Amino acid sequence: MADPSKPNILIFCNGELEGGLKKMKEKANVHQASYNVPGEPSSLLQRFPSARAIWIVDPNIVEPQNSELSRQVVEYVKSRGGVAIMGGFFSSFIRPSDLNRWLSQSWGMPWRVGQYERTTVLLQDSHVGLEAATRARIPASYSSKALFLEEVAPSDSLYASPEGARSESFVFGPVPVKAQTSIAFGKCGLGWLGYTGDVNNEEGTAEALLAMMGLLE
Repeated sequence: MADPSKPNILIFCNGELEGGLKKMKEKANVHQASYNVPGEPSSLLQRFPSARAIWIVDPNIVEPQNSELSRQVVEYVKSRGGVAIMGGFFSSFIRPSDLNRWLSQSWGMPWRVGQYERTTVLLQDSHVGLEAATRARIPASYSSKALFLEEVAPSDSLYASPEGARSESFVFGPVPVKAQTSIAFGKCGLGWLGYTGDVNNEEGTAEALLAMMGLLE
């Protein structure tokens, strides 16, 4: 039974997501909806129109058959001040062209898919949106294998590879890599849009996710 003292977090995924939810469930009522059940994600959002955040774990929302759900999520963020975060398996299965199109056409955001790389990412001083106390509770840096974003404004870039960064790939060795964003969290209308490119669910990413959801405050 939901605890009325806790915020509601919605998860859109394929099937049932089990792992990695312990800390989230300690701080929030977590409700999941599967794309495999027609209309279930939309119905969940209608049940909880003032949910604290939506975690979009699988990228099916960008597909044409989910265009109405996409519209509802954009409205939830832009018009109702909600928080929507792309993460989990999202970056592993999204096609770059689909993500670029969705960000541009549905969100009006300039973010674009960049490099796919493992490197150390740093918490960015230029980012705005998280309270100082929240920033103090997430890592200053950590190693992340991620589908990075480019064209992210400094104010929207929460974690990024620094100038002069090098690959930490065991295959290609310490070659230079671009300075790009692994976690973005930017103002979008009245709300916030987030993205985590991490494909391995690193602890640093999990903490940043909770921070973007307001669950570390």
